[in-house]
Amino acid sequence: MNTILKTSVLSIMLAVLPSAAAVADVLDWSSNEGITRLEQSHYKNDFFKLANFYEAQDNKVYCGVASTSIVLNALRVRQNVTDIPLDESGIKPEDRAYFPQGDWTPFYEQYTQNTVLANSAKTRLQIMGQPLTAGAGPDYGLQLDQMTDLLQSNKLTVKTVYVDNLDHQAEMKAELIKAMETKNQYVVINYSRAPLNQPGSGHYSPVGAYHKASDSFLIMDVSNTKANWVWVQSDQLFEAMATKDTKRNRGYLLVSEGLKS
Repeated sequence: MNTILKTSVLSIMLAVLPSAAAVADVLDWSSNEGITRLEQSHYKNDFFKLANFYEAQDNKVYCGVASTSIVLNALRVRQNVTDIPLDESGIKPEDRAYFPQGDWTPFYEQYTQNTVLANSAKTRLQIMGQPLTAGAGPDYGLQLDQMTDLLQSNKLTVKTVYVDNLDHQAEMKAELIKAMETKNQYVVINYSRAPLNQPGSGHYSPVGAYHKASDSFLIMDVSNTKANWVWVQSDQLFEAMATKDTKRNRGYLLVSEGLKS
């Protein structure tokens, strides 16, 4: 095969093959393509508030707790729907000696990964692994029903969807996309990292946007020391949610305010 023919064949092959970015199932949001997807997305209403109140999980079992804190702050900070409990654990009483006295406080009105657990059915120690019943093994973190209880204990309205199979994937995807368009409704997903080729196991994080052309969702990973925020192709995302946890499959939660202003 002469050089001209080889060059022509190579040019044709390169033209018909999709780029690596186009076929990537998991894409770093800070890559050029990742930034472009966010710019082009028409379903990103949730992104800006979630980003404003984003916080990383405090420890390796608090992904659900961190996701709860983020969503609560996105819904309630400066909205005057309820008194937000103050977390006074960050400044010891002896360190407050020189602060102004009276009604002034050094603490902000915001939820933290301490205060969201105040009324949780599953206690902090149980989330850390204390057996729920005598003779049982440790149950670290939060299963999907326990995460629902945590959100509801903070007076949020929650729709819980278990992805038991992929028979209704189109309907579930449409529901997630609609939530991206709905003001003051947020999506938190419970998924396995394994189908995304990430280290680790079960995880929670909010979803911030959907990009139609690539059919991908933006996961705002709360474990920022382990993984960046990523765009995940919808088929792969649902495969990651359709995985078995301790008792049932994982899934997603649609979360909105349960209090009236």
